[in-house]
Amino acid sequence: MKTNIATKNHLIETYQENFFKDLQGWRDYELTSKGFEEWYYDCIPDNKNAKILDIGCGDGKFLYFLHCKGYNKIEGLELSSQQAEEAKKHLKCPIHTVDDTNSFLKNSHNTYEMITLNDVLEHIPKSDTVEFLVNIFNAIKPGGAVVIKVPQLFGITSLYCRYNDFTHETIFTEMSLRHVLLSAGFSELRFIKQKWPIKLTLRHLAYRCVNRLWCYLLNLIYFIESPGERYPIRFGSRLVVSASKPI
Repeated sequence: MKTNIATKNHLIETYQENFFKDLQGWRDYELTSKGFEEWYYDCIPDNKNAKILDIGCGDGKFLYFLHCKGYNKIEGLELSSQQAEEAKKHLKCPIHTVDDTNSFLKNSHNTYEMITLNDVLEHIPKSDTVEFLVNIFNAIKPGGAVVIKVPQLFGITSLYCRYNDFTHETIFTEMSLRHVLLSAGFSELRFIKQKWPIKLTLRHLAYRCVNRLWCYLLNLIYFIESPGERYPIRFGSRLVVSASKPI
């Protein structure tokens, strides 16, 4: 067990250098940060003084998005010191580098109006997922919310994304994500529909057409294989859900 933990910690610590930099490090920082507008256009607080924690902040692109939106009480939490140092190059807000996210959350009872996780929950072992979400629930103030973005199973490249990153532990569907959030005590779940930017480039139009055909094909397959059952209604590569902590 100790060997497994040490190996996992090493994978996390070297994530930036050995994986993430090759995958996304070449992208324009500010332009990529603006991309969060496609998902977070209506699920972040109106109050610019709201205290927001971004768990697994990575190199800080989402925090930079919040900064550009005028939020001034934002914090990042990161296990990898490499990624935390990269985030600090672009941001002046607190970036907490920790060995144990759960311990940090347990010491932050009723602290945050919002906690965000962008491509984080899929890295948590299934056996630890609900406990992790309960700790997030307890760190949020009553009436606050968590917003979670994860890869989902039904996208065109979902299986590639699932296994391309060796630190991924699972992949979600809308129903499995709903299940774990409700089990952790959250309520008023709302899945966010991606707000597609208006782009008339050939690449963007081709993707929209292929994605639409993919949706029709999967709908047909599920209708034939499982008539009468509830089949997926979201076939993009990502799921984004907002869930509230009751007052």
